[in-house]
Amino acid sequence: MNISILLQSLPKLKSENIRSSTHFNIRFEERKDDVMPDIDGIHKMLISSDPVAISNQEGEKFEILFNLNEDYDLALVVSVKDTNPEIIISLITCYKKERKRRVK
Repeated sequence: MNISILLQSLPKLKSENIRSSTHFNIRFEERKDDVMPDIDGIHKMLISSDPVAISNQEGEKFEILFNLNEDYDLALVVSVKDTNPEIIISLITCYKKERKRRVK
């Protein structure tokens, strides 16, 4: 899968097809704060928000950035597990990233 196909697939993604890895659950609990959305918010963001950046890390693994506020983006590292017949995504990790690192 390439970035273009992933972007076309995200709006078709169903919440029940988003899986959380053990690593994601641990890091989410460590990193959650007033700025980070909850799990449902992350699912909603992944399905219905427009990413501000996306990069292919390796193979089927991508880092997707969503704008949180004027200071931070939410970085989601995801792995595409299946696309037949529906796309299935595993959340690998999430973290806040300073927006100024993206915006120059």
